[in-house]
Amino acid sequence: MSEVDVAQIHFTALFRWIDRGVSEWLAATGHSFTDLLREGPGIPIVDAHAQFHQRILLDDELTLHSWVSSIGNSSFRTRHWFVRDGVLAAEGELVHVCLDRETRQTLTAPEWLRELATDDAWRPTL
Repeated sequence: MSEVDVAQIHFTALFRWIDRGVSEWLAATGHSFTDLLREGPGIPIVDAHAQFHQRILLDDELTLHSWVSSIGNSSFRTRHWFVRDGVLAAEGELVHVCLDRETRQTLTAPEWLRELATDDAWRPTL
């Protein structure tokens, strides 16, 4: 019940699920958060957005699609779609910056991340 307010899933739940989506996407691509903590770079979030398109209730089953949608010199965007029964129920976006964890200076995004980034026009199949 801590996930819900009076009307629907509490909005903060989306951000916890998005964070999980980033972790699982990284692991699926062979670059787990454990690896990033050991080998770098740090990827703090500097901007976060979420939008509900439909109510999400406590017992709803959602599928989360997460991907890197665009990449700049030192930053990248992750997109996250929450799908219920083939319909987009909510979505979110994070902006991450690649940093040296010790100096906090920005770093060029790693090549492996550039290779995995998709075009902004790409969308998961619903």
